[in-house]
Amino acid sequence: MKTIVRTMMVVSWFISVAMLSGCGLSQQKFPRLTIAPAALPNGTSETPYSQTIQASGGVAPFNWTVSAGALPHNVALNGGATNTVTISGTPDTAAQGVAFTIQVTDSASQSASQSYTVSILLEPDALTPAPPSVDFVPQLIGTPSRAQSETVTNTGTAAVVISSIAITGTNAADFGQSNTCESSIGAGANCTISVTFTPNLPGPRGASITITDNTMGSPHSVSLSGTGLTSGSNATLSATSMAFSNRTLDTTSSAQSVTLSNYGTTTLNIASIAASTNFDQTTTCNPTLVSGASCTIDVTFTPSNTGNLNGTLSVADSAGDSPQIVSLSRTGVAGQCSPEGHPCDHARCCPGLVCIFRGGSTRAGYACEPKGSESISEANSF
Repeated sequence: MKTIVRTMMVVSWFISVAMLSGCGLSQQKFPRLTIAPAALPNGTSETPYSQTIQASGGVAPFNWTVSAGALPHNVALNGGATNTVTISGTPDTAAQGVAFTIQVTDSASQSASQSYTVSILLEPDALTPAPPSVDFVPQLIGTPSRAQSETVTNTGTAAVVISSIAITGTNAADFGQSNTCESSIGAGANCTISVTFTPNLPGPRGASITITDNTMGSPHSVSLSGTGLTSGSNATLSATSMAFSNRTLDTTSSAQSVTLSNYGTTTLNIASIAASTNFDQTTTCNPTLVSGASCTIDVTFTPSNTGNLNGTLSVADSAGDSPQIVSLSRTGVAGQCSPEGHPCDHARCCPGLVCIFRGGSTRAGYACEPKGSESISEANSF
């Protein structure tokens, strides 16, 4: 009897296990894995950025990745095996619509992903340099000027990040700067840039202060100007050469101008201004030119011969490197034809004219006259 009871108990146990297996209790169910938030805010260049992304459901530990696209420059995905990570860093490059996808996978091999689009924006233009330009009085070459101040003010409600302050431009080496500006200027705060001018050459010198920052107006620029002076008198011409286009013989070109300036500390005495053959000049220059003053010389070209006609404009004065010379030249053929009444010994007559002998024993006696003129002698025309 005991054997029968024992056998029935064993059978009953096996039946219970089978029933439990049939109910599916061995297939464990886990909450669905999701990611939040659905969107992230935009960031600002040179301003720290940090946003938290969280997974709900699933089974720890978790693995986080950027599965598509790329995060904004200088921003990274930071976190471990927990259900939260941060996207953080200090973006340093402005960019519109940076798209990327974050994916999380749990220990039960479930995964979820969320796509984001983030822009990295510049701060509003809140940086104001004043004054907008700095002009120095004429300064002796090699001698530093008195420092002038430039104030840089942040008129915005957030700090402005300063990347660099530098002197840039054609004559940057002639100017110097020092400043009290740090890596950022707080809202409503300001800093000072001190600028000096030490000219290396005579004449106008120019450069700029360039301020690079994280506002929409970057880089901000302040123009710098000054004039270098030599000791004694100086004569500086604005050009060292002039080229004229083709001209018909005995016709005059339009004028080209050159400026004569005195970048010396004393008055320049002008002895003469002269142009060579085939060229002529007129001038506004007086016999004396005071320090810092300028005058104009206009040059014209009137070819008397064909071929390459070169010449010079010469200014004799009291400067140490007198005379100052401008090279003059014409391009191409100087004269194409001779007009009516003009000699035809150096060029052919213009259309409708013939070369007529007017007397004398050489070709210099020939002139261009209209065809059919009563003075034409067919025997002497060509």
